[in-house]
Amino acid sequence: MPYCLLMDGLAKAGSVREAKAVFDEMKAKNVRSDGYAHSIMISAFCRSGLLEEAKLLAKDFEATYDRYDIVILNTMLCAYCRAGEMESVMQMLRKMDDLAISPDYTTFHILIKYFFKEKLYLLCYRTLEDMHRKGHQPEEELCSSLISSLGNIRAYSEAFSVYNILKYSKRTMCKALHEKILHILIAGRLLKDAYVIVKDNEGLISKPAIRKFAFGFMKFGNVNLINDVMKAIHGSGYKIDQDLFMIATSRYIELPEKKDLFIQLLHWMPGQGYVVDSSTRNLILKNAHLFGRQLIAEILSKHSLLSKSTKSRENTFRLK
Repeated sequence: MPYCLLMDGLAKAGSVREAKAVFDEMKAKNVRSDGYAHSIMISAFCRSGLLEEAKLLAKDFEATYDRYDIVILNTMLCAYCRAGEMESVMQMLRKMDDLAISPDYTTFHILIKYFFKEKLYLLCYRTLEDMHRKGHQPEEELCSSLISSLGNIRAYSEAFSVYNILKYSKRTMCKALHEKILHILIAGRLLKDAYVIVKDNEGLISKPAIRKFAFGFMKFGNVNLINDVMKAIHGSGYKIDQDLFMIATSRYIELPEKKDLFIQLLHWMPGQGYVVDSSTRNLILKNAHLFGRQLIAEILSKHSLLSKSTKSRENTFRLK
């Protein structure tokens, strides 16, 4: 293999044309390398951006040899992907299937980068899923870009799946990804999943993002989880807006069969320092018959006492 060693050394030193001259000399002398020489030169052409030459040499390999291994296939696949030869890429994948050669990490990485470059985001996602099933860990940077792109084409569930693939791999996840996927889930109204993100990443989500989630959930989320969401966002350090209580109240009024949950929310509020404002109070009183007038009167009385006590303390503090 002296020819191949010389060729490889020249190629890695950037002397691609000199390496190609050695390759041509090998061919002229009928020196056999079982495709190794082709692999060296195809890789060298790809590294140097000589994609047309890489593609032609890959075609020459196909015409010359009928023996393949994963290294050769990855080299050729890289050449075809870099040259944008979709048909040849698909032929290589079919050849791998026919020869029962399993793709490795490099194969998946080449394909995912290529499909992403071609903006075939759903195909990129399916390839990433296959990669994960085969036990390979994807790159975080690539996953992050794919999550954003899937969100942009409204493939919200797929974006969340990529997030979970990354989350449950052994790699450390960038903290900003939690907020990125939260915005995507809110846009897709996958609010139950968004709730899990907020709950599981306390301290890593910004206040504006929590506010956006909270309003989205109060308007469109599962009524059965409204109270849990209120507790989660309060636990994150976010001071709940009065507008949120108003929206939650309106949702409960629309579904009076959920009155027990509404009563629980009203009981919970004073203990956390919250009381309903005048607008929400008036809305509740207007619909008190749905929840029990006497019970509502008792609860609102407690809210009123807390409100007066708070105002009294504030006035005393100002005087000092």
